[in-house]
Amino acid sequence: MSKTYHVSGMKCDGCAKTVQEKLAAVKGVESAQVDLNKNQVTIEGNPWKLSLKRALKDTKYQLGSQV
Repeated sequence: MSKTYHVSGMKCDGCAKTVQEKLAAVKGVESAQVDLNKNQVTIEGNPWKLSLKRALKDTKYQLGSQV
């Protein structure tokens, strides 16, 4: 299952890499692909959205609504 979400706070490749690594480590995520130009991340798998938000809690990035 694939879902795409808005992510706020990303400004560079380093930001995108951090978001990708944090979200890829969440239980139920098979892969996380970040599109910096669109400020979006596509998640493959079936994680809870709350778990994704918690993974970014201690960062300057926020997971937004599903696209």
